[in-house]
Amino acid sequence: MLQDKFVRGIPCTQNAIDCFSGLWYSAFPQEFAITAGECNLFCDERLSWAFSHLQPNNDWDVLELGPLEGGHSYWLEKETNVKRITSIEANRLCWLRCLVTKEVVGLKKTQFLLGDFLEYLHNNKKKFDLALALGVLYHMEKPVDLLSLLFKSSENLLLWSQFAGKEQIQTWKSVEVRYKDFTTIGYVNDYGNGISKDEFIGGVSAHAIWLTEQGILDALKFVGYNNIITGPTGKNQYGGEITLVASRC
Repeated sequence: MLQDKFVRGIPCTQNAIDCFSGLWYSAFPQEFAITAGECNLFCDERLSWAFSHLQPNNDWDVLELGPLEGGHSYWLEKETNVKRITSIEANRLCWLRCLVTKEVVGLKKTQFLLGDFLEYLHNNKKKFDLALALGVLYHMEKPVDLLSLLFKSSENLLLWSQFAGKEQIQTWKSVEVRYKDFTTIGYVNDYGNGISKDEFIGGVSAHAIWLTEQGILDALKFVGYNNIITGPTGKNQYGGEITLVASRC
């Protein structure tokens, strides 16, 4: 329908946001006067905590997995002096919203790439100073494999993840998770029909494996992250959550 194809009002940033009306998760900073989502990802306290334990300089090259809508990319550009951010998103609708964010808030150091970050990491020869993996580990079929790939690609890691707690352990199917000589127990989160919906922001597969909190820490140490600093653990409507910074030494 023509009324859906064209925007006849005065050009403004809200018009760009409204192209994805009902799909936004992030709340933009107040100075942009935009109505979008409700999550405070543009001023995320997890980043503030993590960077109190990191000392990035203006040569740092950052890899970001699953940027969703670019809120963390904005924070990095505003609050740190990192050199470059390579941000990889597999969800087409999320990637397009990232491009809208880039235009609206004027990101200069961030490149948003559309594709599977696992494929990127498997083929990557570059060494990053920092990898951001917030909200992605618990969407993986092979979470330990992801941690290993991140270790090979980055000196430092900022990770936030849900983990399998009492509820998941009691109600979800358990499976043995193996990576080389490492073994732990994971729990299957089946997305069902949710993966086909436009508002779905999970992983690219029909199910994912959640590790326990201790399983995450053990896996990080196995792949080579010897120095791990954990932030305050918490709980949300989906279960337990952990924030941590890990480095090679």
